[in-house]
Amino acid sequence: MSFDAQTAGSALGWKAFQHGGSKIVYFARLVVLARLLTPDDFGLIAISLVAIEVMARLTNLGMTPALIQHEDLSDKHYHTAWTIGLIRGAFVFVIVFVTAPFVAGLFGDERASPIIRVLALLPILEGAASIKVAELIRRLDFRTLAFVKMPAALANATVAISLAPFFGVWALVGGALAGPAAYLVLSYVFAPYRPHLDIDRQSTRALISFGRWMFSIGIIYLIGNSVLRLIVSRELGTDQLGLYYLAAKLAFLPLEIADEVIASVTFPLYARLQASKERVVRTFRSVMLATFALLVPASLLLVALAPGIVENILGARWSATVPVIRALAIVSIVYLLGEGIRPVLKGVGKPSKVALIEAVQTSLLVALAWIFIRNWGVVGAALAWIPAVVVATLIGVRFMTNIFERPFKGFGTPTLAVLAVAAVWVLLAAGFYAAFATTAGVIIATFIGFGGVAISLWSLDRRWDLGITRDLGQAFPQLGNLGASRRDPHDG
Repeated sequence: MSFDAQTAGSALGWKAFQHGGSKIVYFARLVVLARLLTPDDFGLIAISLVAIEVMARLTNLGMTPALIQHEDLSDKHYHTAWTIGLIRGAFVFVIVFVTAPFVAGLFGDERASPIIRVLALLPILEGAASIKVAELIRRLDFRTLAFVKMPAALANATVAISLAPFFGVWALVGGALAGPAAYLVLSYVFAPYRPHLDIDRQSTRALISFGRWMFSIGIIYLIGNSVLRLIVSRELGTDQLGLYYLAAKLAFLPLEIADEVIASVTFPLYARLQASKERVVRTFRSVMLATFALLVPASLLLVALAPGIVENILGARWSATVPVIRALAIVSIVYLLGEGIRPVLKGVGKPSKVALIEAVQTSLLVALAWIFIRNWGVVGAALAWIPAVVVATLIGVRFMTNIFERPFKGFGTPTLAVLAVAAVWVLLAAGFYAAFATTAGVIIATFIGFGGVAISLWSLDRRWDLGITRDLGQAFPQLGNLGASRRDPHDG
C-alpha cells in the first residue's frame, strides 16, 4: 500500500485544528462552569461517568480500531461492527440503569443514582453513529471528521452553559448528552451509511482477533481510572474528587492533544507503513520531536502559572487544585513519550505489548494511590502517577528497541534543547506573572513563554542544525518530506 505523504500531513493539520478548536471550546466551557457550579457538582458528574465508562470499556471489543488496522474490508465488516456496537450500547444502557443505586452507594453518594441513569443513554447514542467514520480515519480524512466533531463540542458547551444557572449538576448531564447526539446526526451527514443489522461470523473473527487486545487495553485503563476515583471519593469525599477531576482535566490537556491529535493520526499511518520498519522509525522520530517541541513548553507553563490560572480564571473555590495541577502537568511531560510509543506498537500489530504496558502502569498507580492519598490527600492521587508512568514508559522504550533498530537515535540533543529552552522561558514567564498577578498577566506570561521558546528553538536550530524545525515542518502540516529523499521499495 502506497503512502500518500501529503494526505498524512494534511491529516495532522486538520486533526490539530479540530482538536485544538474543541479544546478551546472545552476550556471556555470549563472556566464558565467552574464559576457557576461547585466542586461537589463536578464530583457528582465524575462519579456518574465512572459507571458509564466501566460498562463501556467492559463491552468494547475494539471494532473501530480493528476496522482501521484491517487491510481488506468489505461491507460485511462494517455491518458487523455497527451491529455489535448498537447491541453493546443497548446492553450497557440496561445494566447501568439497573445498577445505578448500587454504584452511587459504592461511592458513598446516593445523589448520583438518577444522574447515572440518564447518562446511561450515552452508549446508545455513540453505538448508533455511522460506522463509516472509521473509513474517514482509514483514509486520514480528518478534514471531514473535523466537521463532525467540532459541532459536537459546541453543542456540549452551549447546552451545559445555558442550563448551569438553573439546573446545577444537571447542566453537565445535558451537555454530556447533547455532544454525542450532535455527533450521531452529523456522522451520517459526512460519513453516509445505511444501517444494516448483520453479524457475519468470518468478519467478526477477523475484527476480534485485533480488537480483543484493544478491549484489554481499554479494560486495564478503565480499572486504573475508576479505582483511583473510587479511592479519592471514599477516602476524601465527593468535593475532593471534584477538585481532582477538574485539575486532571486541565493538567492533562497537553497529553490529550498528544493522544487525540498525534496518536489518532499516527496509528492508521503506522498501520500503512508497517511493512517498512525504517519508515516507521523515521516517522516516529519526526512526530515525537515535534510533539515535544510543542507540548513540553505547554506543560511547564501549566506548572509555573497554575496559581494564576486558578486564582484569576477558575476562582478562589478551586485554590486547592494548584498542587494537583502542577503534579499532573509534570506527569504529562513524562507521559508524552509513552503516548508516542503506543500507536507505533498498535500500528505494527503489537497491541499485546501495549496491554502489558497499561497493566504495569495501572497496577502501580492503584497500589501507590492507596498509600499516597492517605499521606498527602488529593495531591497524593496526582503524585501516584509519577512512578507509575516512569516505569511504564521505560517498558515501552524497551519494546521499541527490541522491535526496531536504534529507534531513539538522534533524540538526545534536540530533547535536551527543548527542555532547557522551555525551562528558561517558563521561569521568565513566571517572573512576569509574579510582578503582574492579574488575568492579563497570566495571558501575557503565556505568550511570553510560548513566543520565547519558539524564537529560541528556531535560532538554536539554525545555528547547530538540531533538526527541530525540520521535524516540525515534516509533522505539521506536511509529512511528505519523510520519504522524499529515499523511495521505499514497498511504495510500488
